[in-house]
Amino acid sequence: MAKLLGPFTASTSLLFILLSGAVNFAEASEASDLLESGTQAFTSGKYREAEGFFQKALKIEPDNFLATRDLAKIKIELGNFESAIALLNNLLKLPIAKGRNILVFIEGDPEPHEAELVDETVMAIDKSADQENAEFSKFLKDDAMEPVPHYRVNLSKSGVMKLLPKSKTRIKYHGIPAATRDRVIALKMTAQKKLVAAFPGEPEEEMIPIKGGCFQMGSDRGDPDEQPVHEVCISPFKIGKYEVQQKNFRKVMKTNPSQHIGANLPVDNVSWEEARDYCKKMGLRLPREAEWEYAARAGTKTEFYWGNRVTGKEGNFCDRECELSTREPRVTDGFKNTSPVGSYPANPFGLYDMAGNVNEWVQDWKEVEKNYYLLSPKNDPLGPRPELDTCSGAECVGAISITIKMFRGGSWNQRVVEMRSANRRQAHFQLHADGVGFRCASD
Repeated sequence: MAKLLGPFTASTSLLFILLSGAVNFAEASEASDLLESGTQAFTSGKYREAEGFFQKALKIEPDNFLATRDLAKIKIELGNFESAIALLNNLLKLPIAKGRNILVFIEGDPEPHEAELVDETVMAIDKSADQENAEFSKFLKDDAMEPVPHYRVNLSKSGVMKLLPKSKTRIKYHGIPAATRDRVIALKMTAQKKLVAAFPGEPEEEMIPIKGGCFQMGSDRGDPDEQPVHEVCISPFKIGKYEVQQKNFRKVMKTNPSQHIGANLPVDNVSWEEARDYCKKMGLRLPREAEWEYAARAGTKTEFYWGNRVTGKEGNFCDRECELSTREPRVTDGFKNTSPVGSYPANPFGLYDMAGNVNEWVQDWKEVEKNYYLLSPKNDPLGPRPELDTCSGAECVGAISITIKMFRGGSWNQRVVEMRSANRRQAHFQLHADGVGFRCASD
């Protein structure tokens, strides 16, 4: 796992020191030595020893974000995932450095200088250059035998290009570089997924018995594929009280495809095949589409199972905090992305998140060439081609109508209208999409 931490070298490492006053170069040098020692220990698999080096370095330079990032990597290797996430969250609070604008601290000069970092690579100096300030004439680009480490900066106030020896110079970015921040986000996701994988307990799906009955399926005010409204009668069955959570999915499937990570968050970014396989391994199945709408409505006839209006307290959709163009800016539901299952009131059947949070795959194929609602039997409709568990080989040649599966319920990244009980959406059965999860059912 040493590949998580790239080695520091004299020619490539930069000390990013966030100081309010003059820079203590002796301490900075000590911190640099500690970082190098920590990196060597990490590469050798001596994680406890490496942890000690990085902790000492951060006592000298508490705001050194490279040291913080690398300490988080060590915490992950040691299984201290929550500590790693806390460290990475602190880094993500820092502003993103724009461009290459920096502050330069020069030994012996109490005031920092605003500058643009032109070149942070190792450079060599042509000692034969006789003009003290002829900075450009001093570069040896190809034939230098021994590299001499310098920063090349353009001082903002004077407009002068300067070569500054790294041994007597420290630089500070105005925030954290964007590329480093992206790596921090990826590292945080790694730590979060490992934390979910370590969650204790056996996977279990709490099932709610649903009494059989008849209802009006579809909506005259919805999309064309929701019409015509037709009577459907459902036999008794059971359905999951909650959307399948990541802690359960990870234990059963040994993977976690989710984009928004948390043990009690619904699994998302999951394909129909993965949803089907999980339910099978749990001795369950996916709900049929008619079963799902019957359970979602729970005896109601309104647009949503709580009524015809949305205030933000009923479910998780793309609200004011959502960063997508489909957001509803007038209300907030309390969550920017997915929410822990059960965060909103249950419907009359005692089921949570039947509207919003993540879309939910159902068993049914989508009949593209015909309107299945016109052909649907009244009792326990199974959808088109229910005998096909998957679409493969010759069965699928020229048959787009059996490569599309249905999902229902709306999601955190969709509009309010998508949460209607009658709303239908579809996608290729192998698609992984942010905002698509599932719950299981059984006879």
